[in-house]
Amino acid sequence: MPLVRWIALGILLLTEGIVLSVRFEAPDLGDEWWALLVSHMRYFMQFSIVGATATVLLTRNTVRRRLRHAVTFSHPNHAWPLLLAHFGAFAALYYVTARVLEGDLRLSSQPGLWVALWLLTGLVTITLCLATALPLRAWWPLTRAAAGPLLVGTVVGAAAFATGWLTSRAWQPLAQLTLWAVDRMITLTGAAPVTDPVLLVVGTQQFSVKIAPQCSGYEAIGILWVFLGAYLGLFRRSLRFPQVLLLFPAGTLLMWLLNALRIAALIAVGTWLSPSIALGGFHSYSGWLLFCGATLGLVAATQHSRFFALQDVPREEGEMTNPTAAYLAPLVVLVVVTMVTGAFSAGGFEALYPLRVVAVGAALWLYRREQRALRWTGSFVAVAAGIVVFVLWTALEGTRTGVDSGGALAAGLAQLPAGVAGTWLVFRVVGAVITVPVAEELAFRGYLMRRLMGVDFEQIPFRQFSWLALLGSSLAFGAMHQRMLAGTLAGGIYALVLLRRGELSDAVLAHATTNALLAAYALIAGNWGMWG
Repeated sequence: MPLVRWIALGILLLTEGIVLSVRFEAPDLGDEWWALLVSHMRYFMQFSIVGATATVLLTRNTVRRRLRHAVTFSHPNHAWPLLLAHFGAFAALYYVTARVLEGDLRLSSQPGLWVALWLLTGLVTITLCLATALPLRAWWPLTRAAAGPLLVGTVVGAAAFATGWLTSRAWQPLAQLTLWAVDRMITLTGAAPVTDPVLLVVGTQQFSVKIAPQCSGYEAIGILWVFLGAYLGLFRRSLRFPQVLLLFPAGTLLMWLLNALRIAALIAVGTWLSPSIALGGFHSYSGWLLFCGATLGLVAATQHSRFFALQDVPREEGEMTNPTAAYLAPLVVLVVVTMVTGAFSAGGFEALYPLRVVAVGAALWLYRREQRALRWTGSFVAVAAGIVVFVLWTALEGTRTGVDSGGALAAGLAQLPAGVAGTWLVFRVVGAVITVPVAEELAFRGYLMRRLMGVDFEQIPFRQFSWLALLGSSLAFGAMHQRMLAGTLAGGIYALVLLRRGELSDAVLAHATTNALLAAYALIAGNWGMWG
């Protein structure tokens, strides 16, 4: 019964998603932050599908057992009131969606408030559905147990999403082969296909589609390769090599066939059912659902195959206990969230910057027990080093040409209400002084500098010196900040501060001092370019 209930709720959410995506299309509302949030929501939905798939794919066995335990002892009697509340929330979501997507928000006095209400009703709708599946009191221990896999899954999902997006735009040769396959599938239905190989158009007399590069199949193939790469890397001890490498060509062929089948099904819906349904936004979500579901099915089949998987490996084998994650996860989260907030930025101003602080803070909190290297002790030398870096950074800033002087940031702040702008600045300072220094020092000095000296980096003391490690980590630090000279010098000074006492917290303190002075300079002098 719990499994049936979960499947039914999944189908319910999927059906509601179909209704919304077929009924509504996101219009072009301009370049305000709320308009960009609405127009880019489809990317968020696609990313959520991929991230959830990666999390399921890489979830620890212990988390799976806890989930089975929670589902087994959940009682269905509590579900009916919550299910009715879910339907009420969905009705509200439908109404607000119509106001946001079909009403002219540009004429509204509070467009941001409507968008916020839209997001809130969506969140309430999903939360009530989750509460129907499992009591809310059971979600917290389950979330804590799944925190590590969830974070790794999100990172892998982001990599798969980005790879799928890039591969779909990188090549076009597969489009002709996809066109031919769809043409053959239409013929099997008894309809007469109408095909134009030059324009890459295929369909019937009633309905046809154009095979764009992202429809050629490379998008699905890119997603699959990232998923399989992460799966084989994390569960390598329970898999048979080199047999398991056959999953790449087999999965590639499967994804291409499924993509062609998806396009043929889209044409069939447009021809015999409803062109409006076929043209609705669900066809893009259905593709991501299909590809991710096929990946999970392929991996599940692998785990039950003696040809691909070792059958005598203990169940705990393959769990993600890699100590690297504690050092790199906060920085990876920072980079991923920066990509997302950058996509929603208007005119170069990132209104969603606070999400960076929250996301990185969550990653640091999740790995707080594993980050034993951060023993917080004071050091006047570290503060002095941070001041030296600040002087060098500001002195070298004038040598950069063709960079933003901070006009976009000033213009963006000017458009915000005073209270919102003040809150944004508080988050900007907290991010610069706390979360960013900790995340970057864990990655560049805590991990990379020692990793360049040996594979088992945790066994290398912080006071061990290597010119290659110091220079390599400093160059990488400069490259990431797009300031090779200033960034490399800063990274080198932070590394020397670390080597002095062997305390990673000294490098963090020096880095935080530099960023605090840069923040003060930007706020007092109005030189927003220092935050560029």
